[in-house]
This record gives sequence, structure tokens and C-alpha cells, in this order.
Amino acid sequence: MLALVTGAGSGLGLAIADELLERGYDILAVSRTEGELSSLRKKYPDKRIDFLSFDLSKKEQCYLLLDQTETMPISLLVCNAGFGDIGYLDKTSLEKEIAMVELNDIATMILGKSFLLRFMKQGKGRVLFLSSAASFSPAPYMATYHASKAFVSYLVHGYHRELRNGKSAVTVSQLCPGPFHSGFEKTAGMHFLRETMPVERIAREAISGCLKGKLTIVVGLKMKLAHLFAHVLPKRLLTLFLDKRKEIVEKEEK
Repeated sequence: MLALVTGAGSGLGLAIADELLERGYDILAVSRTEGELSSLRKKYPDKRIDFLSFDLSKKEQCYLLLDQTETMPISLLVCNAGFGDIGYLDKTSLEKEIAMVELNDIATMILGKSFLLRFMKQGKGRVLFLSSAASFSPAPYMATYHASKAFVSYLVHGYHRELRNGKSAVTVSQLCPGPFHSGFEKTAGMHFLRETMPVERIAREAISGCLKGKLTIVVGLKMKLAHLFAHVLPKRLLTLFLDKRKEIVEKEEK
């Protein structure tokens, strides 16, 4: 069994790769750099852990990855690559936000849809998309990031219904984690104030849910309650609760 994991060099992607290796999968890790993959090679010396370097924020790199993996017996895709940003509307970089959308959404759509079509022809396969608890509602000071994750969530729900209507054995799942410590905070320029969850637990529940064909995977009671309330409360009220100003790390403090 071979799984392709994007953003696998560190953080949640690395933890997901670890969980898949533990469950008997070989791994094709995709990211710009190998990061901490050497730790997995030491932990699983008899497993296949291949690495491909791609910058998936560039569309042509996504298509090149598809070409290079066309004949590989991949049965599970994890679209994990992505990043966030935080800050005041008049201080955040538009170029960084565009790059975020290109990675979080465009790359996810290119790879996700392409592999779904491949799996549908095979008659089997699974795709796990990294959404976020951020997809539950809009948020000031992280507007673009929350919107990018809402896009992923809507995409997955649409794909799921089409696959069900077509009685396909192929499954799609979305992982909606809350805060966890990784390189995300440094890249976004923020510091989580809410309680974080161990990345290993998120990875374990993500893969468990994915292999069961679960549509939405929300980890932890607090996040499940947040998911519920997000469907009940008006969005204008949710933006009052999700004021992110205190989580912004000013440049001079870095």
C-alpha cells in the first residue's frame, strides 16, 4: 500500500506519515524540503519512504507531480500542504495571501480532483483533505485563511455527494483540527492562546477516520462543540467571538 502525503516534512504531515507507516503503508512524501523525514527512516528502516521536492503553490509543479506519479500504485492521497497568515487588514501582505490561496486551495483542487478521477477509474482509493476548524466560521484578522479552509470544506462535501450518488467505492474525508503546535504559528506570525492538541492524536484520529470513509473528522470535544455552534450562531456573532488580535505576534517580538 502506497500513500502520497503532501507537506510531509514536518508538523502534522510528518505525524500523518508516521501513522500511515505504523499501519503498514509505504510513503511518498512531497514537500519543498525533506525536513524531518530522516527521523521516520530511522524509526522504520524496513519501510519504503520516498521523497519528491515540489513547491505546490505553483500550478505547474502540481501538474509535474501528477505526471511523475501517474504509474505509481498510490491508493491514498493526503492533501496536507498549506499555511496561514494573521494580521490587520492594512498590514498583511496581499502577495502572501495570494500564495496561501494558491497552496491551500488551487493545489488542493488540482491534486485532489486529479487523484479522485484516477481512483474512480481504479474503482478504489481514498483522499484525505486538510481542512481546519477555521472552516467552521469567518474570523477577523485571519479572513483569508478561514476563507481558504471553507473552500476546502465545501469542495469535499460536493465531491462526497457525487461519489455517493455514483455508488463509488472511492472515499473523501476532511480533517478539521483545532490548534496544534507546529511551524504553522511561525509562518503565520501568530501564537495560539487556546489549548493545543498533540499532533500525534490528530494524526491517529485522522487516519482512523479516513480509512473508515468518514466525511468530516473533528478531533476533541471542544472542537466538536465549536463545529456544532458554528451551524447555529449567526456569522456576524461568530466574528465577535473569534477576534484574533491577541494572537498576533508583532514583528519586533519575533
